[in-house]
Amino acid sequence: MRSHLHQVGVHTIDMSEYSQTSHLLFCSGLLLCNHPGICVFPLSVSYRSIMQMLREKKTLLTEILSADSSYILQNVQQEEIVTNRDYNNLNIPNQSNEKTVINLLDKVMNKGDTKSYELVNLLQKPHMIKNYPRLEEIFNNHTEPSDHTFNPAPTIPIPCTDNSDLETVVTGGDEVSLYEMTSVPRGLCLIINNEIFDKLSERTGSNKDAVDLANIFSRMKFRVVMCKDKTAVEIPSVLKDLPKHGDAFVCCILSHGKKEGVCGTDGTVVPTIDILSPFNGTNCSILVEKPKLFFIQACRGKDVQKGVPVNKKPKVEGTDMELDTDDGQVQDYTLPLYSDYLVFMANVDQYISIRSPTSGSWFIQSLCGQLEKSCTRGKNIYEILTGVKAAVSKKKGDLRIKDANGGYGYEVVKQSPDSRDTLTKMLIFPAETKHSS
Repeated sequence: MRSHLHQVGVHTIDMSEYSQTSHLLFCSGLLLCNHPGICVFPLSVSYRSIMQMLREKKTLLTEILSADSSYILQNVQQEEIVTNRDYNNLNIPNQSNEKTVINLLDKVMNKGDTKSYELVNLLQKPHMIKNYPRLEEIFNNHTEPSDHTFNPAPTIPIPCTDNSDLETVVTGGDEVSLYEMTSVPRGLCLIINNEIFDKLSERTGSNKDAVDLANIFSRMKFRVVMCKDKTAVEIPSVLKDLPKHGDAFVCCILSHGKKEGVCGTDGTVVPTIDILSPFNGTNCSILVEKPKLFFIQACRGKDVQKGVPVNKKPKVEGTDMELDTDDGQVQDYTLPLYSDYLVFMANVDQYISIRSPTSGSWFIQSLCGQLEKSCTRGKNIYEILTGVKAAVSKKKGDLRIKDANGGYGYEVVKQSPDSRDTLTKMLIFPAETKHSS
């Protein structure tokens, strides 16, 4: 059976059969920042589907939205949450506002978690809050993205990996310090999930990656901010207007991409340096000497990376050689402008990255899996990165490619995640990543 693949690039790739995955799950109690389309996931030890939340809040939602049933109907139609046929069936003359809203909520919930999430996302947009101010009773919305807008950490004790003996990591006689990772929340995890584009192909399956990232980083005690479908102008604006707090910063970008950077929903490229620069030592002093991690799921070119045969060879022992410099000078303690960064990309330069419309991308799913099993064991970030690279490099699939004659054929495709960093300490996430019972 062929793998079910989707190219994270500018070409539409044919899909074949693939196993179904579970419904998308989102945390309840969403907050709103001052950027449209941003959902903030509160630190939580439990997860419920959006549909569950809609059921619990159905009576209150009905009461709120019944104040102007025609407005919500128009908006769900414009956002394509319901079809035109659904709209006509719901918009019945002389029917009470309350009955119209009840039928609408039932219709959306019957469509499943994805449409339910789209409805909740719509209800948090500024124009909806303006028309239905009481929606804040449900979503606890705030307008300023500062630290005080976040819900406090839960009072329920969360078991953590014991790091009392991890003050230093000794390698070759030299002590390597650990990044401090004690604040709760640990810091902010921003997820920019670009799925729908003006001209480029839809990135089906990206929601699966976004939800899995939100879940794992929330369980690692990060405050998670979800940002959906941003243009090349909006992406830098979002990055510059984030609350800065905690012991670390994580940014996950899921989008189409090119060699120069990632694409906004308008197809324009945001250079990678423009994503990194808002957090350097000059522009963000509060994150100096704190790890800034960027995980980017996007193509970096149009080439397809092929596999090569590997023959097992006996291990060859080498000799160690010492290298030194001649000047013997000791420098004052300073930090480079781009110190304490880690950038982990889905593939090496010039090559496409692979995504399944049902189970998500090779890169992000492997990353979530490694974080899930490695953090509770006290593994450092380099061991996690190596685990991701190993897992992805072993994957292969048949990609439908158009040949020079206009015909179609299948080509075996491989992928090699690429990392670079300027970390100055050892990074270990001392967080429990298992679901609490």
